[in-house]
Amino acid sequence: MALADFFISLLTFVTIYSLFGLGLNVKFGFTGLIDFGHVAYFMIGAYVTVFVAMPAGLSETYEGLTGLGLATAFAGVPGGDLLGWLVALVIGMAAAALVSVLVGIPTIRLREDYLAITALGIATILNAIFHNERWLFNGAFGIREVHEPLSGAFPIGTGSFQLNLLLFGLPSVAILGYAAYRTAKVVRPLSVRPALLGTGATLALAGSVVFVITTMTGLVVDLGVFVLNVDNTIAFVLLVGSVVAGRAALTETDHIGALLALASALLFTLWYLGQPLVAFVTEGETADLLLNLFWLYDATAGSAGGLDYDRFFFLFTLAFLVGAYLWVERTVNSPYGRVLRAVREDESVPEALGKPTFRYKIQSLMFGSALAGAAGGLWAANIGFIDPTQFASTVTFFAYTAVIIGGTANNRGVILGTAVFWVINSGTRFLDDFFPSEYAQQLAALRLILIGALLIVILYYRPEGMLGEQDYDIDLGRGGVSDD
Repeated sequence: MALADFFISLLTFVTIYSLFGLGLNVKFGFTGLIDFGHVAYFMIGAYVTVFVAMPAGLSETYEGLTGLGLATAFAGVPGGDLLGWLVALVIGMAAAALVSVLVGIPTIRLREDYLAITALGIATILNAIFHNERWLFNGAFGIREVHEPLSGAFPIGTGSFQLNLLLFGLPSVAILGYAAYRTAKVVRPLSVRPALLGTGATLALAGSVVFVITTMTGLVVDLGVFVLNVDNTIAFVLLVGSVVAGRAALTETDHIGALLALASALLFTLWYLGQPLVAFVTEGETADLLLNLFWLYDATAGSAGGLDYDRFFFLFTLAFLVGAYLWVERTVNSPYGRVLRAVREDESVPEALGKPTFRYKIQSLMFGSALAGAAGGLWAANIGFIDPTQFASTVTFFAYTAVIIGGTANNRGVILGTAVFWVINSGTRFLDDFFPSEYAQQLAALRLILIGALLIVILYYRPEGMLGEQDYDIDLGRGGVSDD
């Protein structure tokens, strides 16, 4: 089975939640603000963007406020559909930032623990209001007709199979190649022995999972005694070998991030290209392999294939993420960013230097919340509908997990941690296809167990995260005086 469509969906999730995580990193990583209510700004950005963009009179089932129809207001302008939606998104970001100011002014002076609890409480109250007040945004029923910018223009193609493959297929291979190159640069500091141990541990873990899947139900209980068949015995031995080899690799190197990057790359390759390669070698079947390699090309988009809306929207969200990443990087590497980090380390120091720390913290809260609002608007357009259940408090803690896994105060680490988190969370859903339906609840719990185990390993062996905190070079001018 070709995994390209799922891969596109997963990448879109990763880009949107990376944008959400960057906003949290500005608050928590760089300024030291513990905001457990970060999801509230995600929700506000989503609802306000949808409300401003949607036209009036959606359907008889919608009983909320009448939409402003901004997406159709620019219909006479080339690209007006996208322009109207972008304006709606900016308004959603501004609304999220404004609410953060209203929340921050009375709470930002509190101690860290009280601030976290207060922010969580406010987010819970806002979610309850959106859930119960149907006159506002249709309550628990949500908004089912979300405007999707430029959706009517897709799929697109040249009408030529060869040209479509050239335009949309080759960039796919180039992106995979660049990802492999970047992974190799991260893995390069590893010495030979830890690299071999890490590779062996990863392959043994994958083999253990394969053997468990082949027996469908794993261990069989008979009169209170575990009865092991051949496949389960092999799976158990491989699992033990994986743990032993993995522990040895972790204790023999200081480059834990590089080791985890190697394991992640191997698991991704086995998952994404393993089955198509086996089908190609054993049966000469090339379709799934080619579709996975040329993942930006959709063979079903018209008679000659092309680019469908899901793939376009991924590229669209990726452009947003790149822009936000560059914006945050420029900010935190500026004199302004150095003040934020000083506030995080010891607020009394910048205060003694005459810096208005309260204003800096409010601005950081606005900045991070605006990014969360942008992520919310993109999320709504990607999903196609929104309701309050999508914005539970667990979404904030997912973002905290991703930030901690990748590295606090490291923007690249946030993106890496988000990718690792969602690969584990979404990739394990495929286990449902191999196990009986009565095991669905246990498999859902397995996702949280795997994420929790990974978090424990990282906190134990590398508390600073896979990439650690980013290094910031302060440019000293002539005479040793900094720019600020």
